[in-house]
Amino acid sequence: MDRAVNWFLALLMAAMVVIIAAQVWYRFVLNDPLSWSEEAGRYLFVWISFMGAAAGVRYQMHLGIDLMDKILTPGLYRWVVVVVNLIIEVFLVIIVYWGFKILGVIKFQESASMHISMAYPYLAVPVGSIFMFINSARVLVAALRNKTLDREVRI
Repeated sequence: MDRAVNWFLALLMAAMVVIIAAQVWYRFVLNDPLSWSEEAGRYLFVWISFMGAAAGVRYQMHLGIDLMDKILTPGLYRWVVVVVNLIIEVFLVIIVYWGFKILGVIKFQESASMHISMAYPYLAVPVGSIFMFINSARVLVAALRNKTLDREVRI
């Protein structure tokens, strides 16, 4: 799953770079800007943000205060990691629930320039949150087993 998420992120970023570069080319060289590229870049960025957050949870790369790791005993710190991940998972369940609920309302709205259902950009919220939940659960289980997950990013 980690490799699939990493490859998906790489493809999303490559697509965004190509689309934005094409927009620059069309706007400044050909003097005929693309009408849809800014919107596509924005929606790709939303997907990159949520899927990147899921990868960040997996590799434990998010900003944090490492002071707790230094002042608490390893056993106590492990329980802090467990409690924090449980709180994160409760929050993510709420986000997934409301994310899918909003999709039911927003699916009839059409984007301004690309004329696609707004459900596609909004789908990034529950999908990314599901992957964050899975990765948070993996971190939680590793902490309960007194193990650590490999933090090396692999593609």
